[in-house]
Amino acid sequence: MIVVISGPSGVGKGTVVDDLLRRNHDMHRSISATTRAPRPGEIDGTDYHFVTPEQFSIWVDNGLFAEYAVVRDNQYGTLKSSLNAVEPSEIVVLTIDIQGGLQIKRLFPDSLLIFLKPPDFRELERRLSSRGSEAACEIAGRLELGRHEMAFAKDYDYMVTNDRLERAVGIVDAIIRRVLRGQE
Repeated sequence: MIVVISGPSGVGKGTVVDDLLRRNHDMHRSISATTRAPRPGEIDGTDYHFVTPEQFSIWVDNGLFAEYAVVRDNQYGTLKSSLNAVEPSEIVVLTIDIQGGLQIKRLFPDSLLIFLKPPDFRELERRLSSRGSEAACEIAGRLELGRHEMAFAKDYDYMVTNDRLERAVGIVDAIIRRVLRGQE
């Protein structure tokens, strides 16, 4: 099963997925490629495949991506090779933006799309600011994009509010298990 987790920047997608994977050894992460620079603590091949814009373009030209998108002047994509071999009993989690999520649903109609939303935009701004990795203008841009992304939540199979981490992870886990049982 392919599970897509999307939502605005700062909503806690990475944190929710990290906790979900810690709890469930039958789930694993699909590692996206990106042209953006690594944030402090991120590791190439673990968090992302950090590549040059030129390498990314070559991969696009060669049709290697199942989905790709430009988000805030950076390119992100999921390699087909990481999804084509997914077995029905296997759970692969993608943490990608809405553009990519909708592309995955078209290619893999049985995939499960879960949209994480913040309790409110004030909290989203607080989370982005507390990262300490972006300037005020970058945060403003991410908030503007987040408002736009919220309009696409209706196109996802489920929407979960990430107001408390434990609660959000529990709900996401329960949704995945329920859908997986329905497919067996």
